[in-house]
Amino acid sequence: MGGIPFKSTGCNTCRRRKVKCDEAKPECLRCVKNGHVCTGYERQRVFIHKSASTAKDSQKVVQRPKEKEIAQRSAGAIVVTNPIQQLPRFNARPEVRSQLLASFINSFLPPAQFLKTHKSLYETLPDLVGGSPLLDRAVISLSSAFVAKNNRDDRLLQYSTKLYSQAMKLLHSKIMMGKGLGKDLLYTTIIFQVYELINCSPSGFPAWLAHVQGSNALIKQCDGRSKEAVAENLFLRQLRFVILCDAIGKRQAAWRYNIPTRSSEPPGDKNALPPEPIDIFLDILIECTALIEEVDTLLDQGYMARGSRRVGERLLHSCLSLEDRLHNTCIWMQAKLGVPSSLPRDASILKGFRTAVPKDFFPRPLNFPSLSCAESHLIYWTTLVLLYPLINQLFDFLSPDFSQSGSPVSTASPCYPSIETVETPTPPAADTQNRADFIALTDVYATEVCRAAAYCLQPSMKALGGQLLLSPLSQSTQFFQVEQSSEKIKWCQAVFMYLPQVGFAIGVFLKDMVWPQYRLSQKRKSPSPPEQNSR
Repeated sequence: MGGIPFKSTGCNTCRRRKVKCDEAKPECLRCVKNGHVCTGYERQRVFIHKSASTAKDSQKVVQRPKEKEIAQRSAGAIVVTNPIQQLPRFNARPEVRSQLLASFINSFLPPAQFLKTHKSLYETLPDLVGGSPLLDRAVISLSSAFVAKNNRDDRLLQYSTKLYSQAMKLLHSKIMMGKGLGKDLLYTTIIFQVYELINCSPSGFPAWLAHVQGSNALIKQCDGRSKEAVAENLFLRQLRFVILCDAIGKRQAAWRYNIPTRSSEPPGDKNALPPEPIDIFLDILIECTALIEEVDTLLDQGYMARGSRRVGERLLHSCLSLEDRLHNTCIWMQAKLGVPSSLPRDASILKGFRTAVPKDFFPRPLNFPSLSCAESHLIYWTTLVLLYPLINQLFDFLSPDFSQSGSPVSTASPCYPSIETVETPTPPAADTQNRADFIALTDVYATEVCRAAAYCLQPSMKALGGQLLLSPLSQSTQFFQVEQSSEKIKWCQAVFMYLPQVGFAIGVFLKDMVWPQYRLSQKRKSPSPPEQNSR
């Protein structure tokens, strides 16, 4: 008798064992009762990648030849086909999208045990496609670009580039219309930012920056929460991060970009996910960018501005208070996500990294309980790399004996006592008993970022580990360039050259990148205080 074949809806474990499943969620009771690991109900999608050469025969469509073609063949004529017609068109079929997305997500994200947070941004992409032609093209262009890079499929990469161009034109036309700008436009610009990291344009970093500025321009026009609350929170987190990168490069306060913060969200919002440690660190980094702009403005004006000393004291107090909040947040984060430890020099995960970066210049690499833990530590260290030079400049501005006059002083110390091999901060400077050497402390935390590189770039972390390392490593490299630490600069450049193997072609451009505003601010000499300072 005919009909639709039976398809089990039980969990994957019961299906493999060929027993009846009670289909309880999240874990079926049969598995729990019998001591089996319930592997859930989601079916694994396997995308078998075929390059143009291997898939050529399987994609042929059998057609009856026309009379004209038969006559040409019998006469020995050669039929010339147009290569442009052989380019694949955008395929909007759900099964094709699912295959490409499954392959992209499987190759990009590490296993779930390394992600101790909520759903990843990239895991929300399958839920978003299908409702917007613009977003569909953006997602498929990103997925196909990454799959093509991994499999060295030039034809698929050409297809991705074509879709990217189509999506750019469609995005431009929607913006020019200026009506009904939805969340799909904002999401598309954020996806394009990731695309430029993977398959960057010839212009390199400016193309990525253009999409960041586009996202910032659109965020005001795309107000209101959508029904995809999880996706929206994750996209806004990514937007916060990239806007912060732009603000830091320009030495401007992130507030200028109308950047959303978790603390600014209205209380009782049911769509808002509870903040994770990385959200708190990003909010603190936003405050740090405001201090960067204020300190730069103060030092540019010098003592000519009225009340400059009073402003300097206020900024110093704000910087030291922010430092204290950073350390306390780190302790809270470590209670949730764990504490890093040192890796043995012969650890198996270091083999591939040692081949690409053979020189063992820094102390032993760090190991983390999870990639989420590594991400929070990277932002924590990067914020300190930005903050400590500000404190050092303010102490110089306010004169050496300022720390003895009752003002707060730093009690900076590495915030992970379980690491035995961590470098200890430099002893207080000779000119005052209470003042620490903040440039030496900056070097300590920039070094910690480099020690985390091997963990982020190990094969188990796949491409996501490399993405999380990009910005912190770039900031540490900028500091080493200012301090003229040639050996450390070469080491960082070798890591950047390794990043394309992980999937990020932008690493080649970041290797020699110089941030002019940052270099100028670090080389600026604090003005000498006059004999009588106006308060």
